Amino acid sequence: MSSFYLMRERSRDSRAYYWFLGLLGAATAGYAGYVAYRRYGAGPRLPPGVVSLVAPVIHPGVAEEVLEKIEPMGQDEVTVLLHTFGGCVSSCVQIADALRKFRRSTAIVPYMAASGGTLIALNATKLEMGRNASLTAVDPIIRGRRGKNLPDTEKWASSKADAKDYENAIRTYLRQTLAARLPGASDEKIVAAMDVFMGKNAPHEWPIRPAEVEALGIKVASADVAWAGIVDQLREAQQQDALY
Repeated sequence: MSSFYLMRERSRDSRAYYWFLGLLGAATAGYAGYVAYRRYGAGPRLPPGVVSLVAPVIHPGVAEEVLEKIEPMGQDEVTVLLHTFGGCVSSCVQIADALRKFRRSTAIVPYMAASGGTLIALNATKLEMGRNASLTAVDPIIRGRRGKNLPDTEKWASSKADAKDYENAIRTYLRQTLAARLPGASDEKIVAAMDVFMGKNAPHEWPIRPAEVEALGIKVASADVAWAGIVDQLREAQQQDALY
């Protein structure tokens, strides 16, 4: 084989090698951009001190991102924009605990903060709700069913045991939350609020409207309609994100 032929083949190999590196670099950059878009979305820019929690389900990954945004804010003031159906109770409690550490915290609910979202909203020192917004009960859901309504059969024995643990933990946490939101309230008033938020006489997802929240002694301010528009934009960005 001639030296000229060897040089020509090496040249081709080099071009293929560098072409492959270029393709790999482009793919890596594209993937990095995709991940950044997935994580941060293309929604509206929020004011300083505002953290969005616009997620159908609050799972550990969502909690991690919210806590990551809250962590550098210090302990003075934070606002959380909430729109969720709820989710993993431990993830929701982690976010609620983070709000407890701020001197002033505001939960804004333009539309809904259901289940674990309600637990988060109640742990802010100020609650703002849209005119059609609602909270719900926070009692535990086990395998898609309310813990208190699980069948008393051998098949469900393990789930009923889990439900009892969750029920006790949530009751304790909710009582602490309501005692902080209703300072000086009588035990009777706390129990009345507990009954509403534990869903004693209503389905788990039954809406608890602003007037009903206020009737329990918890102050509710009107959320500016602009917040609903921001939630709409964030949801639209997430839907676009899902197409990639």
